[in-house]
Amino acid sequence: MSRHIAPHRVIFTIAALVVVAGAIYSLFPKSVAGETVILGNGRNSHGQLANYSTSGTSSSIDIPEKVFRVAAGFDHSLALTENGTVYAWGDNTYGQVGINSAKGIVSGPQKIEGLPIITEISAGFRHSIALDSDGDVWVWGNNIAGQLGTGDRADQRKPTQISLPDKVSSVTAGHRFSLVTLENEKVYGWGAKCENDTKRTFAELMRLIGQSATGISYYVDANADPSSSDTQELCEFQGFVAVSSLTPIEIPELAGSTQIVAGFGHVLALQADGTVKSKGCNAYGQLGYPTADIVPAETIPGLTGIVGLAASTRHSMALDRNGKVWAWGADNSGQLGKNLGNLEGVFEPEVVAGLPTITNIAAGHDFSLGLDEEGRVWAWGVNKNSQTPGIEQTAYNATPKLTSISNETQIAAGGAFVLAY
Repeated sequence: MSRHIAPHRVIFTIAALVVVAGAIYSLFPKSVAGETVILGNGRNSHGQLANYSTSGTSSSIDIPEKVFRVAAGFDHSLALTENGTVYAWGDNTYGQVGINSAKGIVSGPQKIEGLPIITEISAGFRHSIALDSDGDVWVWGNNIAGQLGTGDRADQRKPTQISLPDKVSSVTAGHRFSLVTLENEKVYGWGAKCENDTKRTFAELMRLIGQSATGISYYVDANADPSSSDTQELCEFQGFVAVSSLTPIEIPELAGSTQIVAGFGHVLALQADGTVKSKGCNAYGQLGYPTADIVPAETIPGLTGIVGLAASTRHSMALDRNGKVWAWGADNSGQLGKNLGNLEGVFEPEVVAGLPTITNIAAGHDFSLGLDEEGRVWAWGVNKNSQTPGIEQTAYNATPKLTSISNETQIAAGGAFVLAY
């Protein structure tokens, strides 16, 4: 989920993930007069295309105001308008659409009531977070791991304000955790904490699952779909997630970061000098360290002159000042552009070959995007649901391919969909 933005302006797209795998679709906002029309492509099983149904593979989504920013989670999306209002649609099983309804699917854009003027949004796997003009934070959706920061595990179906020690300047939502940067440049995080807390050392984990360091995964089955119910419980590997608390706690080693992006169980943090720190799970090398046995935030070796970051389920990306794209982590579906076809991972950043000068990057679940100087979008990795138009539908593309998306200035990717505007 992620794209390059100005310092302290952070958006996660929980993934994918958006965070994460699941229904795959694309959203392409276009401004028309005083409103924004968003074109959608892909699966629509949870109303992701906002066409007021759960069928069809493409749609024009009408937002009655001009859209300033879009964010997306697993199967839900948020749209922030220039007036500071928020619209949402898609999967609402856990209240992540935020309209105070138990309806499981919201198949058309709905304005979220009860929010003040909002300046920033972020959508995690099944939760949402917003920053208002006064520097206060609002959360809603799933809270099984404390990702809402309310101090309990109760889901919230409408926006709820949470308490932080100072005014906030940016927000980001990961898989089941959240991060904020305060105006004093301190970073706080919460979430990814299970009911039966079972912290283990790296050696204990190795004995527990009987796998090599490079094979250690979020769950025992390294090939499991990270969006499935069997792989949601990150807590068995709590020592490898980015944060573990039901309430906001300070993460001192990330203080002063100019951009923070969140993936499934890891975070990347851009520093003012163009270097990058990473923290969390390194099962597939997504932290960019040459070993899996590192948890605290450390500077990634070999990355300098970086201007943008992107993080997804199990791979990471960076854009340097010369327009080169760097990638690392799993390459089971060509998401690194290397066609390794495995989950063993690339533990050190390498340049993605076959791309022109790139100005923006985004990472979805097992796929990657790059926006070039001419406003064209390139894609590589998973494409079995044709989430990137103009490329022949296939299981995945091992190398970057030019899509039919053009004349764009920004791109973003959730766990399994694309945003371009």
